[in-house]
Amino acid sequence: MDSASIRGFITLILIFIALLLSAFLLTVKTKNKTSNQLMAIYFIVFSIHISVFFYANYVQVPVTLDMLRDQIGFLASPLLYLYVVSCIYSYFKLQPKHLLHLIPFAIELLIYFPNFYLASKEQQIEFYNNYYSNIETKISLVYGLLVSIVYLAFIFVELKKYKELLLENYSSITNYNYKWLFQLASISVVLISLSLIKSIYKLFGSDEEILDVMRIITTLVLLGYLCWIVLKSLYQPELFRGIDTKHQLVKNFLEEKTKDTKEEVLEEVSVVKKFMEEERPYLNSSLTIHNLANQMNIPYRDLSILINHNIGQHFFEFVNGYRINRAKEILENPENKKLTVLEILYEVGFNSKSSFNTEFKKQTGLTPTQYRKKHL
Repeated sequence: MDSASIRGFITLILIFIALLLSAFLLTVKTKNKTSNQLMAIYFIVFSIHISVFFYANYVQVPVTLDMLRDQIGFLASPLLYLYVVSCIYSYFKLQPKHLLHLIPFAIELLIYFPNFYLASKEQQIEFYNNYYSNIETKISLVYGLLVSIVYLAFIFVELKKYKELLLENYSSITNYNYKWLFQLASISVVLISLSLIKSIYKLFGSDEEILDVMRIITTLVLLGYLCWIVLKSLYQPELFRGIDTKHQLVKNFLEEKTKDTKEEVLEEVSVVKKFMEEERPYLNSSLTIHNLANQMNIPYRDLSILINHNIGQHFFEFVNGYRINRAKEILENPENKKLTVLEILYEVGFNSKSSFNTEFKKQTGLTPTQYRKKHL
């Protein structure tokens, strides 16, 4: 079996999985319809874009259709960006302004418009047969990489903001999808890097066999990427839980609050700490800064500034500090030696063993088991 046949076979598997997953995402009953629809369209675009590696061995399509097939790939990065944003914010809805994300695709069409789309059929065939020697193709390759890099930068900026919002407003972030989205973006960086290497070789290399090997490697990486997404969807169907869009970063409203004196700040901090110690709201594993503000009858923004700015800790760290201290008390008590670490972590407000162990070791330098042995 030659390299083209191998690549075609892998591509067929890729397209089958991608379209099957798209059908599932479009038909499954869920609250996250917009996210699912965007991801489904992303996979459909992906399938159309790579289909040439399969059909080129068997059929000859009109050159204009094949050119459009190649250029539709410019919709992938904007779709991935919109998907990430829709996963982050629970009330995200597609609006007319989002049509601006069609601009990269429109510009790509314009690059080829004068010398390809407006040309005669004979000129189009000649252009197509000398595809990689055309100036438009070289511009398109560079432009495509720039579009991908810019959108990936947008995605990482959104993820950075998302992480800050989670840390400032939630005491537990294990039920949210930051890790999944970060992994998705990171794998996209790998794919862009492979595409960059391949594009550079297309422009300056001449060995078709090496190019075929690059194509097979890229296709196999894409297959692994797709299988990973399928497995994630099967094992974690509730991945796509966004945050409340009403939440804002402290820095966005810090200047709106009248500055308190140092004594007033210290008094307010004392009140919050006393409430945490006496009422133990941190035992609620789903505690948010809104919940705590309501319990204390303090405006949400004032409490957010007090904890995330004045105390100098993210809300996440602030609450988990109390949880770890409570866990230490339980572990130090000989009467509780029959309690398992799992029982203790749930009792103090954690809902994940990995996050409990991470926070515990971060604050004590020991695992819960090591800490217990040391103090009993």
